[in-house]
Amino acid sequence: MREKRMRAKKPVQVAIVGCGQVAQGFHIPSLLKINNVKIVALCDKNEELARGVATRFDINRHYADFSEMLKKEELDMVDICTTQKTHASLSIQAMEAGCHILVEKPMALGIKESDEMVSASKENQVKLCVVHNELFSPVMMKAKSMVSEGSIGDLLGIHIIYSKRKDDDWILNKEHWCHKLPGGIFGDTLPHVIYLAAWFLGDLSPKEVYARKLSKYDWMAADELTAVIEGKNGMGTITSSCNWHKSTLILQIFGTKMSLHVDPWNSVMIRYGVVGQSRLPRGLKNLSQSFQQFACTASTALNVILGRHHNGHYTLIRRFIESIQNATEPPVTGDEGREVVRVLQEITGLIGGHPGKDRLKE
Repeated sequence: MREKRMRAKKPVQVAIVGCGQVAQGFHIPSLLKINNVKIVALCDKNEELARGVATRFDINRHYADFSEMLKKEELDMVDICTTQKTHASLSIQAMEAGCHILVEKPMALGIKESDEMVSASKENQVKLCVVHNELFSPVMMKAKSMVSEGSIGDLLGIHIIYSKRKDDDWILNKEHWCHKLPGGIFGDTLPHVIYLAAWFLGDLSPKEVYARKLSKYDWMAADELTAVIEGKNGMGTITSSCNWHKSTLILQIFGTKMSLHVDPWNSVMIRYGVVGQSRLPRGLKNLSQSFQQFACTASTALNVILGRHHNGHYTLIRRFIESIQNATEPPVTGDEGREVVRVLQEITGLIGGHPGKDRLKE
């Protein structure tokens, strides 16, 4: 293993493997905004794609062969944006070459691969961070702070909704890699809701899973899913749908003093307090909620104009870079990523086997 000795002023040398939508839309733009970081190379099996993305972002070198890149480049960190089936093998290979790893969610296809990745991180004394990006959106961090500080009173429960637009290419394209995952498309959508639920509820245990199919697509065994989950801090439900008119992520948090409606994609958080049943308090509450939504929207628009609005990917990646530079804990550890894989495996197992199989409507 190449020994890691970071100088204070030495830029973190980063390579990205996988040049698709996530890399182009989130990872590369985020890394380019962070001080003391240099993207030195890109890698993708589709060399033409890698070349085109490198040209677009003015990155000097590109590769089609991952092993060749690891041999030729002096890297501090590898950012893995490939499909899930290659997360473990690429991560372990790069960690054995002495590189810190940032890997998209979920970190692996199963518990065994996750454990192997965590072990490789420890054995090679490098950091492993999993991209649970929605934790780091501004409104989500504010909601978590309010819950932790007791602003909403005692936490009673949560409900999380994640929908994909019904005409999304992921759904319409029967050859898309998501349909080959354990649990089908839910193998990619559920990690977001699982890590959010775990953040608020603590250690999760799925209790009931209900799934059914509404579409006519024979490559999808199910396209609607709701799971009842329990954690040390309370209970909740998570819902994932592939039939809505738009893609949505909504978190509802219920407390004894107030409840929160959190929409991280639109940077909106609305507080719902206790109100009386007469018309006046109900009307005032409606005005308050309308004002909150307007204020959130206006604040987000202003921050975008001023360049101060950052998505969850940027904040997580910046914190991971800082953990490398300062020898501190990553913002999301391999063990935390493993827990998401464990819960995901339990939920998708209930879809395809007892008792979930009996609930699956074709």
